[in-house]
Amino acid sequence: MQKLGERIKKRREMINLSLNSLGKLVGVSPSLLSQIENGKAFPSIHTLKNIADSLTTSVGSLIGENETIVENPVIKFGDRKLVKQNDTGATLYLLSHYSPIQKMETFMIRLEVNGNCTGFTESTRHAQEFCHILNGVVEINLAGNLYILKQGDSIYFDSKSLNAIGNVQKGVSDILWIVSPDTF
Repeated sequence: MQKLGERIKKRREMINLSLNSLGKLVGVSPSLLSQIENGKAFPSIHTLKNIADSLTTSVGSLIGENETIVENPVIKFGDRKLVKQNDTGATLYLLSHYSPIQKMETFMIRLEVNGNCTGFTESTRHAQEFCHILNGVVEINLAGNLYILKQGDSIYFDSKSLNAIGNVQKGVSDILWIVSPDTF
């Protein structure tokens, strides 16, 4: 929470607002604000929202919502985040930090023998998707057309056309999967 206080102080000083003035706007004492800025006290959610509003910023900005992607854009392979698994032999991993301002979502799909992506794909989404086969052999069904892709192959398509993705080899297949946010 030390960083929260530092962000509040930095924003307050950036807009040339004194502790007394901010205290009046928020409805708390300057002493409490000083303790918050120095990491010795923690604001309630209500107080934090009032501080953010008074500083003309967002709670997300004050808590550092987007700092991870800026300060540490690297995710080591062993640190990738599990998103979900299904009962048909597929595991979905997030390969980047989440940020509400990102322009794409990056995933890795691991398909076990005979695994498929049931429950991972959303044909109702209005997005563009790109798949690159990292290893293995997969079958992708786009609007009833079947495509067999091997290691090194790629495919780009509209989300609405995706029917299924399945592993068609006797080993594990891994897919780099990039999805744009809604584009329509």
